[in-house]
Amino acid sequence: MSDSEFTDLLKPHYNDAVNYCRALCSGASKSEAEDVMQQSLLKAFENFEALKNKASFKSWFFHIITRTFYNSVRKPFWSRFVSLDSEDGKAAFQVFEDSFFEDNQILIAALSKISKKERAAILLFEIGGFSIEEITKIQNEKSESTIKSRLSRTRKKLKEFMVTLEEETVRTQHVASPEILLKSQRTTKDLYHETAKVIKEIKSIG
Repeated sequence: MSDSEFTDLLKPHYNDAVNYCRALCSGASKSEAEDVMQQSLLKAFENFEALKNKASFKSWFFHIITRTFYNSVRKPFWSRFVSLDSEDGKAAFQVFEDSFFEDNQILIAALSKISKKERAAILLFEIGGFSIEEITKIQNEKSESTIKSRLSRTRKKLKEFMVTLEEETVRTQHVASPEILLKSQRTTKDLYHETAKVIKEIKSIG
């Protein structure tokens, strides 16, 4: 294995992985999201040789992120491999400024109110672009119906939370911008666009 091989496989999925970490850690501190990403990168790098099918790198890496998030593992020596002091790292973990529209703030706040497994499932599906079958494996469930049920339940919960938060917003005329909001490159795959998609779908639920 070479460092360059790992880096080449990581690059196409790096922004999605960052977005996934930040959204997973909704309601937590910015440093917690960074810790999850950093530790996941280190684990992936150290275990890369064990990955036989390099075509499944994305699923494998997101699985590592998910397990790290569940276990809240933190190790300060992550910087042996990746430093977020780099320009790319800073850009990936900067906070959204005023341009991040209100509905996204509401969705991020709503995400912080659901369980870890529910949050992981909806984000793997919406941001990660994983199939039900893949999410079933990542979350170590025995049947796809469990994931389908979890996604359906999560959408309904998010809608309820968002309605409540919107009502509170109308009353207060102010939405506090959560500290954990991410400013990443505005590609069609980043959190800015993906949350807009989720909002639209959630609000369409009858």
